[in-house]
Amino acid sequence: MTDKRREVEELRQEIGKLDAQLLSALERRGKLSKRVGELRKSMTAPPALPDRGQIEALVGKSAGDIPQAALREIFREIFATCFSLEQPVVVAYCGLDGGFAHAAARSRFGVAAEYLGADTVAATIDEVNRQRANYAVVPFETRDDGLLASTIAALTESDAKIVGAFELVLNLQLASKASSLGEIEKVYAIAKDRAQCQRFLAGEMPGAQVLDVKTPLGACQLAAADPRAAALVHEGFTAEFLLETVKRNVRDDGDERVRYAIIGTRPSSRTGSDLTGLVVAVKDSPGALHEILRQFAERGVNLTKIQSRPTSGESWQYLFFIEVEGHATDRPIIGAIEEVRRLSKFFKVLGSYQLT
Repeated sequence: MTDKRREVEELRQEIGKLDAQLLSALERRGKLSKRVGELRKSMTAPPALPDRGQIEALVGKSAGDIPQAALREIFREIFATCFSLEQPVVVAYCGLDGGFAHAAARSRFGVAAEYLGADTVAATIDEVNRQRANYAVVPFETRDDGLLASTIAALTESDAKIVGAFELVLNLQLASKASSLGEIEKVYAIAKDRAQCQRFLAGEMPGAQVLDVKTPLGACQLAAADPRAAALVHEGFTAEFLLETVKRNVRDDGDERVRYAIIGTRPSSRTGSDLTGLVVAVKDSPGALHEILRQFAERGVNLTKIQSRPTSGESWQYLFFIEVEGHATDRPIIGAIEEVRRLSKFFKVLGSYQLT
């Protein structure tokens, strides 16, 4: 055995020992999380959502040998999984099993949580209102369309609140048990994903048969049963089906950036880096909107977003969504809210949340 080969073998053995230590540390963390959950059973306050600030603090201490993006993903899954060990959690999401919203929910609550799909944003939030789910994850804003009217409308009509928000960069992968594109004879995909990957399928897989399925998870199941088949799916679902990514990022238009809202029944606690969202319908008088915005400006509250949306069921009537820096319990925002409520035809706080 050469010196280099011997050194490689020694390094592999050391890595194996470190892997065993990592497993032991993770199991210890899991036990501690379960113990926290046992102690919390007698407490009335709900557990805080996984703290993304802690993840950033950990990533910031890294030496750089592992890419920071990879470290974030590793710690996100650890934090989310241990959160579900502290409190068994049911999370509702809007869309298909294995779709982007399902992937977004799992990125925040981990694979150990229980998930419940719904057809619409309103139905998803209603699962929280009916206490069939602890939280809901719904799309809130997209790069192309801005704020989603269906989400604003559903929140306006609900007692549930936004308790968290996060941005996710989404794409599709070609996943299979095959080792190369040339081995793949069939591709399973939902119609929407198939349409979003037309150039890739025509250019790089012209001989493959593309078959429609009802859900991305269904595509994974079929691909897992056939070594000559593949699925178009978010990468968050490949591991559980023992699929490997054969080709990454195959959407024709590239990444899709979506901001998701986490919905709950209890308002979030102050973190020091919060945003507060509210909706306002102004009175029909000159300068009405200016007068409302002045309440925030005079108190030094910074507006991060203002956007109008049509009011459901009323012709040519609009609601303004306003997002400000700070928590709804901050003194300057309390004062502004009191005045805005008085000046508005309709007013509602949708929640305070940390954007991560």
